[in-house]
Amino acid sequence: VAASRAAAGAPGAAGYADVPIGYAAEVASGKIYIDQVLELWSPVWYETLLRVRGGKLTPGAGDARLSEEWRRALTALIKDELFYQEALREHDSVVNNFADQLYRSQSPDSRQRSRAEIAARIRRQWRQDLERDFRDLVHEVVKRSGGMVKLRKVLADRGIAFGDWQERLRKKAFTNSYLQMLIRPRAPAPGPRRIQDYYAGHPDEFTLPGTVHFQHIFFSKEARGGDDAAREAATDVWGMLVDGEMSFADAARRYSDDLPSRGRGGVETEPEAEDPEREAWLEDVRIALREETPGELAPILESPFGYHLALLVAIGPEKRIPFREVGREIEKKLAADVWQAEVDKYFAVARKSTDIRVLIPDFPPGLSCAGYAGGDRPLPSFHKLGRAPLPGVD
Repeated sequence: VAASRAAAGAPGAAGYADVPIGYAAEVASGKIYIDQVLELWSPVWYETLLRVRGGKLTPGAGDARLSEEWRRALTALIKDELFYQEALREHDSVVNNFADQLYRSQSPDSRQRSRAEIAARIRRQWRQDLERDFRDLVHEVVKRSGGMVKLRKVLADRGIAFGDWQERLRKKAFTNSYLQMLIRPRAPAPGPRRIQDYYAGHPDEFTLPGTVHFQHIFFSKEARGGDDAAREAATDVWGMLVDGEMSFADAARRYSDDLPSRGRGGVETEPEAEDPEREAWLEDVRIALREETPGELAPILESPFGYHLALLVAIGPEKRIPFREVGREIEKKLAADVWQAEVDKYFAVARKSTDIRVLIPDFPPGLSCAGYAGGDRPLPSFHKLGRAPLPGVD
């Protein structure tokens, strides 16, 4: 939220100073902080505000969307907390029940293991799975953030201690391992026929979007000595472009901190696999630009590495993906759908015996779209790239 609140000082983005600090909900002995909800919700706020400013949504429709997304974010956090408390309380019972099932299913002519031996083996496997899930989560975040040094900086910018962040991921891994043991037996894998039928019935999902051709200017937090300097430089150049003081290509050659594209006026087309870190934030820029109009300056885009000015040039033709390339992906999706349905059933049952108090059921009124839609001169907007760059935190 530190990054979101920093935006409060920028023109057109005031309002976070009015957000109260406290609890949004209580789940038995656990508490959901308003800041946690804002972490999930604020990217939607930026995106919705941009649509309202661009005339793609009315302020009323924008606020309706914000209300829905606030409830969605709050429910997701309540689920996480409830499942964690259930896992702490019930994991021994789940292990024992699973061990009892395996004990009774032993073949009469095999070596008979006692319930205690089977339970001990399950617990050992659980600890191994838990540690593996934790390492996978850490690896995912480090890779997404561009390395451990940059990850620590992102956390520091958000006011999150590194140790606290690790604890959140361990908590998430523990909950995931519990749900895997509890729910996996109830969620069978989809068969080949269902996978093929899904491919045939959802052509839009398996069509590659056209290549995004764009120009961009990058203002690096590292190269410019910090977030404030990079933000100020991006805002200044954004104003020059809006006022027509120079062309986008000239601004890219003069101001961009991205050496690979500076010499060509910030032009980007095909992804370049040789630089994974650079491609990580360039792909986020491409995704954001798909919502923009060719030839119009996009809002200022913020990534963990800096700020980006971008101009969509064109989007190429779409391409159908062959079934052989997506069959496994469809299988995972269908299995995930079954899994989610079982998780929702579990939540519906568990919440009946859990004391849940929702204290802040809707987003703070100070962040309503109606307060940000006016103004004669265009003002810079800041849109955060990546909806969930920090699993376990966002």
